Amino acid sequence: MKTGHFIIIAIALLTLSSCEDKFKPASSDVIGKETPTHESWNSSVLFTDSSVTKAVLFAGHISVYTESAYTLIDSGAKVEFYKDEKIVSTLTGKRGKINDKTKDIEIFDSVMVVSSDSIRLNTSRLYWNNTTRKVSTEEFVKIKTPNEEIEGYGFESDQSLSNYRIFRVSGTFTK
Repeated sequence: MKTGHFIIIAIALLTLSSCEDKFKPASSDVIGKETPTHESWNSSVLFTDSSVTKAVLFAGHISVYTESAYTLIDSGAKVEFYKDEKIVSTLTGKRGKINDKTKDIEIFDSVMVVSSDSIRLNTSRLYWNNTTRKVSTEEFVKIKTPNEEIEGYGFESDQSLSNYRIFRVSGTFTK
């Protein structure tokens, strides 16, 4: 080995060893929150029961926090809900969170649900209960069907939006 190469390698090693502390990942104690154990981009997550698809989540970016048992969606969320192997409604929103133990989903920020029957729901936050297959919110909602527009606070429905209840309702109805 030439002397010049040895000196360059020695200087590089000294430089890297002096910078070692600057490039260590921040611990959760330093940044005040848990670091994700897994991340994925442009992903889909399948929700099944006895090999039957109940929902499919699509997201731009997903971060899994194993210790706290939740998954964050921070780059667009789309959930397709199924019944009898057919899509009954599609839920979209900018961000969301999945409870990894119950598989319940919370979507927030510009939430919209469109059913296969052309019923459209808009709200700021919506929950999907994996066990009951129902969606709900306590926030302001607006529902538009071919025959009516209804607004109110608080909402509960099956995931196809065919049987819904709005609490504290207001709106216009046409026959």
